[in-house]
Amino acid sequence: MADLLYFTFGSNMLQSQMQARCPDARFRATVRIDGYELCFPMISFTRGGMGVASIRRNKDAYVEGIVYEMTENDFARMDRYENEGTKYRRANIKISGLEGVETYFSRLDDGHHYPPSEEYLNAVIQGATEHGLSEEYIQSLYQFKNKDGE
Repeated sequence: MADLLYFTFGSNMLQSQMQARCPDARFRATVRIDGYELCFPMISFTRGGMGVASIRRNKDAYVEGIVYEMTENDFARMDRYENEGTKYRRANIKISGLEGVETYFSRLDDGHHYPPSEEYLNAVIQGATEHGLSEEYIQSLYQFKNKDGE
């Protein structure tokens, strides 16, 4: 069976985290998707009650991230990690040059911003750096401050 494609934009860009969660996942590509923005619209109690990432439509923005090739078993594991069906919903996302790519969107997006913890934001930034996302995009990630404003 062919591998499935998963687009990630948050802490799952961090290679060590992804390897621990989905050992068969393999890096496929770095991508930029116009018409979406990174946001932190919900809190996670497993992350200390701090914000966790999602993306939402915004015609004036873009998001960068990476695509992994994953097996169905990997996706089943990721569904459990992402609380698919309760906190996140898995859905197809259009990426130029790739077909059948899925990602996780927050089910709870009322427009609020919940700052991520320093640890979580550092994981996002480190993952973006590991995979060579654009310097401009990496610098933009620093705008998302943790609860203490650090």
